[in-house]
Amino acid sequence: MNPIIKPLISIYDVNTKLLLNSFKGVTEELSVKRPNKKNNSMMFILLHTLDARYFLLKNLNGSVRNPFAKYMNWENTIEDVKKYPHLKKVLTTWENLDKILKRKLSSLTTQQLNIKLDFDYPGNDKPVINMISYLAEHEAYHVGQLAFLRKYFGLPPVSF
Repeated sequence: MNPIIKPLISIYDVNTKLLLNSFKGVTEELSVKRPNKKNNSMMFILLHTLDARYFLLKNLNGSVRNPFAKYMNWENTIEDVKKYPHLKKVLTTWENLDKILKRKLSSLTTQQLNIKLDFDYPGNDKPVINMISYLAEHEAYHVGQLAFLRKYFGLPPVSF
């Protein structure tokens, strides 16, 4: 494994563990509940974060397709989603995609990590490593939202 990517894989590992633990004891009904009209549900956040992982893999030349694309795209708001997939299916998909992502990240060479992208992520000169780093932080932000919503709905705090 390229030592440059190892800390980022650790962040993705922590994100996955905390995300999955955020849903322990969460029912289908609770997963789609919103605290108010200005905030997203846990399911919406989960689908958005999963979509971001598919985006990352696609941009790393992965041949994966988001099976929940009909529910989510980058332009959707929560009001656009009228029906949700089953929570267990989404979480199982997350676990499977997590393995694919880690294999892909582990296989990247320094040359591949420094390839320039068309997208402008924080950092210098738009290399792939900046996209990977930014999306790890994006994911951690949403994992924090899930942990907050869990407590808001009266469940115990997320454990590690």
